[in-house]
This record gives sequence, structure tokens and C-alpha cells, in this order.
Amino acid sequence: MKTFLVVSLACILPAVFSITPIFIMDENWVCNVKRSCLECLRLSQCSWCQAENRCFSRKLPTYEDFCRDNSTEYHNYELSLIDNARCSCAGGQLEENCYPPGVTDGPKCTGRGACICGRCVCDPMPDAEHPTKMVVGEFCEFDNFSCDGPRCNEGPYLHNDVRNMDNETAANIED
Repeated sequence: MKTFLVVSLACILPAVFSITPIFIMDENWVCNVKRSCLECLRLSQCSWCQAENRCFSRKLPTYEDFCRDNSTEYHNYELSLIDNARCSCAGGQLEENCYPPGVTDGPKCTGRGACICGRCVCDPMPDAEHPTKMVVGEFCEFDNFSCDGPRCNEGPYLHNDVRNMDNETAANIED
């Protein structure tokens, strides 16, 4: 008798009650547990509400219009996750660090990159005709193509040192 009762309830329940999920747990709900802008904007689906001091996702129906005028959105600056979050929270305005130590003027990033969120992002392809040429370094100060002489091998070469080597070579030839 008990077995028949359980089977009959199992057969009747789906027809009588419709079961709808209250919410679906997905990556958008993770935003709700983040407690700082830095934590929040490490995730691309999250936004930070400055007025409410709260992380949320606009992809959730309950937050579509939440904090519309005072929110900070994730922006991909093509940096690491933490640097992207730091930059997004600062609104893209971080302390400038695009000059080598001791240099205060001239082109930022040695003129061979862009200063994004206070950091140099080197030109990924300085010469389209020669795709193996590259510029690297914290301030885009190294490359693998500036040196062309007997003291050169595979590089990378410090951009200013190559100029100095060229001057030394010219001075030695004149003597």
C-alpha cells in the first residue's frame, strides 16, 4: 500500500504542480558576493555600483537598471586580471609610470608603445613587413632589430645602448 501511494503521488504531482526555478546559479550570480571594486571588476560580467558600494551583473533581470548613473563597468585594457580591475576601478586614470627611471620628458614608452593605465604597452608589430621584429621591456626600451654590427647577435637590445655602440664604433673608425 505504501509503495502504491508513493508511485501514485509521483505520477500525480507533475500534472498538478509546475516546478519553475526561482533562479539559475551561473557566473552572473558570483558578482553578488564580491565586496570591493577590485574584486568585482576582476570578472568581466560584473559592474560596481559606487553609490551602493555593491557588485552586480546587468545580465541578471533584477539588475538591468540598477545603479545606471553611478556604476563602473569592466573594461578590457589587455592587461593582467588584477591590473585590468585596478585600471577599471580608477576609471583609466592611474599614476603615470611610462618613463624609465630618471627620465621625465620626451616620448612616453620610449616612443615605441602606448601608455595605458600608467603602464607601457609596447607596439606588438613595429614593422608589418618584418613580423619577427619586436619591441619589449617595461618601457618598450628593448628590441631585436636596432643593432646591426659585429657586437650584435639575437637581442633584445637596449634601444639607447645601441645608439651609444654606434657612436663608439664611429669614434673608433675616425681614430
